[in-house]
Amino acid sequence: MRSMARIWVALAALVLPALALGQEPLIEVSGATFRPLPIAIAPPIAQGDAASPAEEIYEALTFDLEVSGLFEVIPRKAFLADPREPLGPEGIVWSRWLDVAAEELLKFQVEAGPQGLKLTWRLYEVATQRQTTSGTLEGRVADARRLAHRLADEMVRHHTREPGAFSTRIAFVRRPKGGSKEIWVSDFDGKNASPVPHTRGISLLPTWSPSGGELAFTFFKKSLEYPNGHPQIWKANLLNGKTSPLVTSGDLNTGAAWSPDGSKIAFTMSRDGNPDIYVINADGSGLRRLTRDPSTESSPVWSPDGKRIAFVSDRHGTPQIFVMDADGGNVERLTRQGNYNQTPAWSPRGDEIAFTARDERYAFDIFVVNVETKEIRRLTQDQGNNLHPTWAPNGRMILFVSDRDGDRALYVGSADGRVQRRISPRDGAEYTDPAWGPFPVTVEAKR
Repeated sequence: MRSMARIWVALAALVLPALALGQEPLIEVSGATFRPLPIAIAPPIAQGDAASPAEEIYEALTFDLEVSGLFEVIPRKAFLADPREPLGPEGIVWSRWLDVAAEELLKFQVEAGPQGLKLTWRLYEVATQRQTTSGTLEGRVADARRLAHRLADEMVRHHTREPGAFSTRIAFVRRPKGGSKEIWVSDFDGKNASPVPHTRGISLLPTWSPSGGELAFTFFKKSLEYPNGHPQIWKANLLNGKTSPLVTSGDLNTGAAWSPDGSKIAFTMSRDGNPDIYVINADGSGLRRLTRDPSTESSPVWSPDGKRIAFVSDRHGTPQIFVMDADGGNVERLTRQGNYNQTPAWSPRGDEIAFTARDERYAFDIFVVNVETKEIRRLTQDQGNNLHPTWAPNGRMILFVSDRDGDRALYVGSADGRVQRRISPRDGAEYTDPAWGPFPVTVEAKR
């Protein structure tokens, strides 16, 4: 028991602080010359029962486009055009939109539809008065925000030829004041949140299966031998609500990560006196040890192609980010700046790894390291402690934890760090351990 406590403290110091489709993109989203596209979202056209969900769509759509980092959404209060202006193009006073520096104009109408709501939208290029794309979406009244997410996905796809990530889900740990830690799932913006059944107690570090149908997580199983709980790897089936143990042997099991093909799970286990990286088949068979250094190894995460694993090790004295082959070979140190680097998250694009680092003032912030060049860039600074980054499945946004408002909450923002917005409610609960889920199966199939 003493050995396990020592190991858990050591590990906690590492992981638990406090298609392009062949067309040229319309928005160049990389390089020093990038600038967000100024876009105006006209007031929704709606009447009667459709008016309230139309405003909800407007609010969610504005949020989505802002946090993407791709668009500069012109404030509604700056508009000079008549709010009763039609869907167009006839009747649009283009000069009014030019006067507020809008390069694009998005107009939409909401009315009753077969499923409850029908959303018709048109996108215009203001300077040329040309309609560039349009469409219709349908959904339930209760899913007004999700209609907005689908429209935002359409905007990202139109401008970048890549799928948007606004219709995805996130998992996280929620701890109400005086309560226990439980895993929850919500839409990417924190809305429509609900707890995962049978995870109340001490549940940590959820991670998604590639299909989005399961979560693996660390669960502290209490028993006579372990009255305070024994860290184990469990799985939760989000389709039937059932949970089941996956790894229960060893003194310590934590930090699971699913391989991109869904066949394996990497995690940290202590069996011989110190934590190492292990891998197991998704059905619980075939346990294999990957690291054998007499130090603390933790936080494994797979590369998008499944060929490599990034992890944290203090083998050179302080926690640093390392990379190795998926079989444990060719270990390479990735970070050499800072003396406390942890919680790596490999970008779905494969080129970068986001991580948490403690700076010279003992504040935690989010950084990103290029896997090939080792160049590091900083995403957060002078805004409290920021930690545990996780990427959107298109690699264009990052979700993380911050206490900048005095409580631990979830924030989402653009991958360049320029835009950051809080998504956790101010309900007195603590929000930690975010994990961004994969694309819905229907979206993945289209790529």
